[in-house]
Amino acid sequence: MKENLLVQYGYTENEGNSALKDLPEVQTHLEPARIIAQHKNYYQAATVHGEIISHLSGRYLFANGAAGGFPVVGDYVRVKVSEEKDRAVIHELLPRKTMFYRRNNFDKSELQVLAANFDTVFICMALNRDFNLTRLERYVIMARESGAAIAIVLTKADLCADPDSQAIICEAVCPGIPIYTVSAQEMTGMEQLHPYFGKGKTVIALGSSGVGKSSLVNALFGEAVMETSEVRAGDDKGRHTTVHRQMIVLPGGGLYLDTPGLREVGIADAAGSVSEQFADLEELQLQCKFKDCRHEQETGCAVQLALEEGKLTPDRLAKYRKLLKESAFNKVKNRHLYEKWQASKAFSKQMKKRKKER
Repeated sequence: MKENLLVQYGYTENEGNSALKDLPEVQTHLEPARIIAQHKNYYQAATVHGEIISHLSGRYLFANGAAGGFPVVGDYVRVKVSEEKDRAVIHELLPRKTMFYRRNNFDKSELQVLAANFDTVFICMALNRDFNLTRLERYVIMARESGAAIAIVLTKADLCADPDSQAIICEAVCPGIPIYTVSAQEMTGMEQLHPYFGKGKTVIALGSSGVGKSSLVNALFGEAVMETSEVRAGDDKGRHTTVHRQMIVLPGGGLYLDTPGLREVGIADAAGSVSEQFADLEELQLQCKFKDCRHEQETGCAVQLALEEGKLTPDRLAKYRKLLKESAFNKVKNRHLYEKWQASKAFSKQMKKRKKER
């Protein structure tokens, strides 16, 4: 018997989406659905009836418009399906287990949620002239905030003379994160990524335009399901081939969430992840003689001593300070959205801990 589309897109009432199972059934006329594509004026949703064009209800727009709590690709929602089963109205957003967000480029004091309910973040970076470690660190910091697992995928290995050396450089900047070098053009290294795409598991691909995210999904799928384009010859910068976020079901049952390239990753309220990314600096600061050390000219400053001994570079210290300052500065207006998400993340960690203890 063929699975219905909603199940194909990861919906389950067992563990994996326990948040859905525990919700009270207060509106029995509503059905579960998952947002699988987001367009300017409508959504595509996977339901038990198939793929349906969906719109937000007027009440939802009024209640959530100012708060920024609109559904995004990957979200589970509750909808009212038309009698013809060809249209649906979104009435409710279900709790998110993971979420990728950044500072809103149009309103610097708000969060912009880009995707939700994924299991792994693929941070994609091309091994050509667009290789940028500073940008990579920004992506890693925001990926840590999402609550999902992280893997770094170095694409276009066929354009690099020594991809293994570049991987070692990335490992020094992002220790503990799995790093894979692949070439979608030559179909090399792709087998390393297959374990992430277990049945019903969702992977989101993030990266700048032109890093090869769409080529990656084509290679994983085995045929061209996403349009691709060449990068500019002058600087290897890419054009936006993917113009909206969408989910694709791979032959093995895994889910790939493709996203347009991000030109900017504005960090907001991510001090914890900044500290995690710069754990070496956090450890150094604990060794200072005075607890209120500003790490400038104080006696017994472990940070300044590390600089003098060459164990810490001025560039790394400057980046750490800049990112902490940016995170603190970009406080969001919609605090209740952020706080609700943090509470959800804490609950998710608690549930994972309980499962391990069983």
